This record gives sequence, C-alpha cells and structure tokens, in this order.
Amino acid sequence: MRAERFLQLNPFWVAVAIALFLLPLVTGGSYIISVMIFVAIYGVLALSMGALLEQAGLFSLAHPSWFGLGAYVAGILAVRDIAPPWLGIIIAAVFVGIVSYLLGVGLLRLQGYYLACATFALLLVVSIILGQWGEVTGGHEGLMGIPPLSIGGFEFSENIHYYYLSWALCLLCLWFLTNVMAGRTGRAIKSFRDSEVASQSVGVNIPRLKLQIFVLTAVMASLAGSVYCFYIRFTMPDIFTLTLLIELLTMIVLGGGKKVYGPLLGCLVVFWLREFIHMYLGDILPVLTAEVDAIFFGVIIIVILIYMPGGLTGWMEQAGNWGKKFYAGARKNK
Repeated sequence: MRAERFLQLNPFWVAVAIALFLLPLVTGGSYIISVMIFVAIYGVLALSMGALLEQAGLFSLAHPSWFGLGAYVAGILAVRDIAPPWLGIIIAAVFVGIVSYLLGVGLLRLQGYYLACATFALLLVVSIILGQWGEVTGGHEGLMGIPPLSIGGFEFSENIHYYYLSWALCLLCLWFLTNVMAGRTGRAIKSFRDSEVASQSVGVNIPRLKLQIFVLTAVMASLAGSVYCFYIRFTMPDIFTLTLLIELLTMIVLGGGKKVYGPLLGCLVVFWLREFIHMYLGDILPVLTAEVDAIFFGVIIIVILIYMPGGLTGWMEQAGNWGKKFYAGARKNK
C-alpha cells in the first residue's frame, strides 16, 4: 500500500482509550478484566475480517485459520524453546503473511460465493492439519505447556498485563484501519468493492490492492491469535473452526461493517451477551456448549439482517439523523 498521510487522533477514541485505561482501576474485578481481554483479542480479529468483508467486499472465510496459525506457530516455537515468545509472535505474523500472500495470489482470482467456498475449504484443511499433526501440534488434545509471554525480561503473568497489551493492539489496529480506509488506498479499495469495472477505468490496480488488504488483515488475525495463545497458555484445533466463524460473522453483522469500528462494537455486545446467556440460562440449559452458542448467534444474525440490516452503527447513524431533523424542526418552529 502507498504511504498514507495519517489523520489526527479522533477525540472520541482518545476518550475511549482513556476510559479503557482506567477501567481496571475502577472495577478491580478479575472477571470483568478477563472478559474484556477476550473482547480486545477477538476485536482485532473482527476488525480485520470486517475490513476485508465490508470495506473491500472480499467474502473470505479464512480468518479463523489465520488466527489459529498465529496461535500455533507462536505457541510451538515457545514450547519447543526455538524462539522467545515475543519473537515467536513476530515469526508467526511473518509466516501467516507469507502463506496468505502465496494462497491469495490464486484465491483472489475468485469472486463472491466461489471465494467464500474456497476459503471455507481452507478453513477445514487447516483445522484438519492442526488436529492430525499430533507430534507437532499436540493433535486434538491441544498444545499444552505454553509459557507466559515475556518481553525484555518482563513477564506477562497477570490479567492486568494482558488487558493492557490486548487493548493496545486492538486500538492500534482500529486506528490503523480507520486511517487507511479514510485515505487514498481506502478510497481505491471501496471503489472496487462498489464496481470493479468503474475502478479499473480510473487506473486502480485491483489485484494488487486485493492481495494487500488480504495479507494485512491475515497478519492482524495472526497477532490476535498469538496473544490469545499466550494468554490462555493452551490451544486446540476445535477453537478455530466453524463456531468461531459464526461468532465473527455475528460480530460484523451486529456491529455493522460499513463503519470500520462496527465489528469491534459487535464483538463487545456479543461477548457480554454470551456472558448474560450463560449466567441466566444456566438453569434452563445446564450444558451450554459452543454449539448452543452458535445457535443463539445464528438466530441473532437472522434477526439483525431482517430488522436492522445496517447493524448497531447503522442504527446509531439513523438515530443521529433523526435527532438532527428533530432539532432543526424545533428551532424552525421557535
């Protein structure tokens, strides 16, 4: 991508960052902090997939694979003492970047449902390989014994450490994607999303931009996966399958992918909604498995698509327009 002239920080997001920084000091509870860590980690994943699906119009379903590969590569390097955890995160990101580039050269020649089917097949292949390659990945029992993340002698041993690390990564990715999409590259990406013919007619290099956004979002997913594996210090193939894909699609649909921050908002709502479901429906459904979660999220996707197709961000924008019209009408009547 061309070097972008990055925008100034939005005061609203500066306020959000300050609020997130102060949250552990206000709550002091490990439960809220642990949930918010997962919100940040999965938020990076949702932001990157939302940018690919909604901003670029590339219906790729491979994001759980990049997330899983980032987790496994970093975890294996640390478990086998091949590289320190911080270096393992970088190596995993580079590895995923190379793999996504090599696969993207061929996959991105496909469009629409064909791309979705091909990338879904990739998701299945990666999941099978992670499960069957037991001597390296730990097989279906999972990769155990992952050491805590350490950087320069500082060990991330507490929830609060991972809280600040994960939210720093999440807000950095949000800031980066927001500025890219607001710049020249972002306008070119949105142009081929709307019409490839019109975009080509003004000289946009569509194959190159598709490949760049595909690789960029894959690397972001890898970073999230690496932080995830060092936080829970365990990983297994079942985490990175269809259930995760449904959750991500729910986050994007619920939040509204037309705005870059929409998937992050959807991620926040989905996680706390799931906590609510587990808390208050535990007596009715004693065994709330990932498959039960997927059913709830599937129902949410259907309801949102029917009654609120723009997601929460679309509804907020519409409510803002109503408010402006009401205020303008009130002033006119004075």
